[in-house]
Amino acid sequence: MSPTLSSSPSGNLLHDTLRRCRRHLWAAALFSGLVNILYLVPSIFMLQVYDRVVPTRGEATLLLLTLILGVSLVVFAVLDAVRMRLLLRASMRLERSAAPGILMRIMGSDVGSTGRQLQALRDFDTLRGTMAGPIMIALFDAPWAPIYIAISFLLHPWIGVLALLSSLLLAVLAWAGDRTTATATRDANGRAMLANREQDFSIRMAEVARVLGMRNALVTRHLLERADLVRRQADIAATQSRFLGITKFLRLLLQSLALALGALLAIRQEISGGAIFAASLLLGRALQPVEQILGALKPLASARQAWGNLAAFCALPEPGTTATKLPVPEGRIDVRALTVRAPDSDREILSDISFSVEPGQVVALVGPSGAGKSTLLRALAGALSPDSGDVRIDGASLPDWNPEQLGHHLGYMPQSPSLFPTTVHANISRFQAVLAGDGPDIDDRVVAAAMQAGAHPLILGLPAGYGTMLTMADGAGLSAGQGQAVALARALYGDPAILFLDEPNAHLDSEGEARLVQTIEALRARRATVVVSTHRTGLLQAVDKILLLKDGRIQLFDDRDRVIRGPAPAQGAVPPPVTAGGAG
Repeated sequence: MSPTLSSSPSGNLLHDTLRRCRRHLWAAALFSGLVNILYLVPSIFMLQVYDRVVPTRGEATLLLLTLILGVSLVVFAVLDAVRMRLLLRASMRLERSAAPGILMRIMGSDVGSTGRQLQALRDFDTLRGTMAGPIMIALFDAPWAPIYIAISFLLHPWIGVLALLSSLLLAVLAWAGDRTTATATRDANGRAMLANREQDFSIRMAEVARVLGMRNALVTRHLLERADLVRRQADIAATQSRFLGITKFLRLLLQSLALALGALLAIRQEISGGAIFAASLLLGRALQPVEQILGALKPLASARQAWGNLAAFCALPEPGTTATKLPVPEGRIDVRALTVRAPDSDREILSDISFSVEPGQVVALVGPSGAGKSTLLRALAGALSPDSGDVRIDGASLPDWNPEQLGHHLGYMPQSPSLFPTTVHANISRFQAVLAGDGPDIDDRVVAAAMQAGAHPLILGLPAGYGTMLTMADGAGLSAGQGQAVALARALYGDPAILFLDEPNAHLDSEGEARLVQTIEALRARRATVVVSTHRTGLLQAVDKILLLKDGRIQLFDDRDRVIRGPAPAQGAVPPPVTAGGAG
């Protein structure tokens, strides 16, 4: 069964998921309490050996104490393993409960920037790893430090005072270390994410860089960025190592002082000889969680930053879903006052666009480069949300449609083929085998779509035919024309009622364009609604209407024959031809 994104009761997916993990976390806290109680066993054993066994030379007592110690340590090991298992199960539950919602939020809507969407899953992995890591153990052990301090007071008030002051000193040191490096760590993490994105992009664009003589400049730029990042990270690590070194020094010193204090009190006969070593062990145990947390400051800071980023991302509006399954669309499209602005700008890419397309009509979008054709197609397909206005399919606004349901009846071919790094078959079938399993029905639909797109012969010519594996770089391994043909076959898969095609003939020769015209005529024959952008006039022979865009506004929307003929020219005048510009 495929994962679905359901609305969170509190409106924040992450918070609600953590509530579902509370049972495991409370159980882990309970077992942490039992583990920390058993941490006292070696101290009690030493106390009894020095106070009971040595003075009385009681071998039987020593044997019994040793058996009790052995059993207690076995139970301790089992409880500690169970505690780790509980945290691991909490981490797995977090994965099962939150990962589908986060992925659906990333893949199912255009909320947040692309960089923020890419970072969201990395932040989630950081949180999931933290939940099952040593940081959680340190956090569960930290509340028991006061218990050890209280027991130290029972040994002797001065030993308790030393344990209390030592814990406060190390806690203040841990807080100071965190405050000292927090800002620098956030800045370094942000720079690291940006540097990684820029390096990934440069690697994808390496061919262009080599051809244009940009390689040395790009390499130098990235090396300078990396050197600055390494310097910042080294400064943070040096600061943290200084605090960690001071902490270790103080812990060892304070443990030794506890031993010395115990010896002084024993000399004065205020405590027993066994209490000398028990005091040192108790103090060490009280200080250990503080030292663990200080040693984990860097991953703890990363986890805290990941939590903040992910909580903010999960608080963004959820992708629109509806519980009502609407009828299969017939193909009517109504656009009313559609306006799209450039990201983080008031500049309008599309301004007050309104038009209607009847079922079975084929509409060509034409216009100069930058007119907004690609943006309009993306808005019609639901690939981006408009700033204002409305797109309706069969009278229902796009947000009222279940995206998965509507997607099965839409064919969308973006300007870039946008093929996934898997087989040609999986790309054309839209990964349907993942949900329904492999079968002849999917194979038949894949081949039918490829034949309709004119891609079947070229796919058979690939090294493994339909099983040819594509690489990461947007369908690398195929030429531009082959990539477009496969992308068109994917758009045609399943005989969708509505198709949005962005310059499907951009890389086709005259023969390929003639096949595309036949494909569009076949779509019209089965009453599929098609909106196609083009910068070449060859496709205009297969369309019913032409919509001319310029500067994000509709200049003309009319029947093809009327547009091509134009108004009756004045005597001696020559009617201007209809032309189409580049990508919009």
